[in-house]
Amino acid sequence: MSKGVVTALIAVVVVAGGFVLAGVFLDASFFGVAAIIAAVAFGAAMLGLMAVLLTLVSTVRELTTTVHRVTEETVPLLSSVNDTVAGVNTELARVDTIVASVQHISSTAENIADIVHAAVANPLIKTVAFASGAGAALRSARKSKQ
Repeated sequence: MSKGVVTALIAVVVVAGGFVLAGVFLDASFFGVAAIIAAVAFGAAMLGLMAVLLTLVSTVRELTTTVHRVTEETVPLLSSVNDTVAGVNTELARVDTIVASVQHISSTAENIADIVHAAVANPLIKTVAFASGAGAALRSARKSKQ
């Protein structure tokens, strides 16, 4: 408990004791003394409630301080995260450019392969067919000479 609560508690006990003694010496009725005791109990309960509230206020102040500290540490951290994300976005843009270039090169290479295939395959097939036919004709001519 705080020093103020302890002081207030002692003051309530002293005042209540004084009233009880005054009630006994001044021939107060039983109900008068009971009322004084009830008032002292109520005062003590209020002091207890005040102690709880003071503890709660202290806890809320500590929590507020902690939240401020976390905020002060989080804001620069989020700033650095934003810088990192911006850097990653820049790198992704570069990678996108590279991928687009590779796709263009791949498409060009595929077109060149198709052109080479069309230009070489048909004459090559004709050459092979001609050689095969010429070979068959030569063999046939040799057989007829013999």
